[in-house]
Amino acid sequence: MPVLLLSPRFSDDSIALATESSRLSWRVHRLHDRRPPARLAEEELVFYGESLLTDTVGKRLGLALLEPAADTLSLLPAEHVRRDVRFTTLGAARSERFPRFVKPADEKQFRAAVYPSAEALPGSEILEDSLPVLTAEPVRWLDEYRCFVLEGQVVTASPYAWMGEREELPRAGFDLDAARAFASEVITRAGDSFPPAVVLDVGRMEGRGWAVVELNPAWNSGLYACDPAGVLRVLQRASGTQRASSPFDARWLRPLPDIEG
Repeated sequence: MPVLLLSPRFSDDSIALATESSRLSWRVHRLHDRRPPARLAEEELVFYGESLLTDTVGKRLGLALLEPAADTLSLLPAEHVRRDVRFTTLGAARSERFPRFVKPADEKQFRAAVYPSAEALPGSEILEDSLPVLTAEPVRWLDEYRCFVLEGQVVTASPYAWMGEREELPRAGFDLDAARAFASEVITRAGDSFPPAVVLDVGRMEGRGWAVVELNPAWNSGLYACDPAGVLRVLQRASGTQRASSPFDARWLRPLPDIEG
């Protein structure tokens, strides 16, 4: 039976997943420090937590964590992104035309935002110019949706923003069926350029229609109103152990550092 491995940090999402895991008769283990019990390495682990935590305990526990390639969004067909998106470096991004949306490509070293000028970006004295980033022309998102995807199928989905604001309550303007249909179209076209388990965010852009917002690893993505049972299915594929992963997964495995102590 799987063991759901959780961050020490309590959140509504981790509580929802723990509750659903217990209903399924899974065991739940919430980590308390950087030295997890050695016995956990022998279990059928399913991980949900922060990137920093995976880098701290991941190799010791033999985790196999799937994540999309950092440049995936920039390589999607134009009709699926509907804006200029580039995979580049922080140094090169300074020469682009501003205002410009800029975000770290694979971590959260600085705030993802629309920057008014190159001077507003973190300086080279703070972050190396070689840091990979994604840049995009600024657009206005009308509504946005989170899709947990498993083996080419949307397992569960939920709205999460309206006019750029996080949305807590149902709103008549949301169209979850259309979001799922567009996400399915993107997944089919993407083929094996997406990991077998991933989170795909889509939305409607003012004046341009449906487009991909971004892709994220399933094991550290918020649930919003997604079904926890469906999320657990995706997590089993996205965050298991090395001994359960296949050679097919190798291209999407997160590199995990050796941590001493």
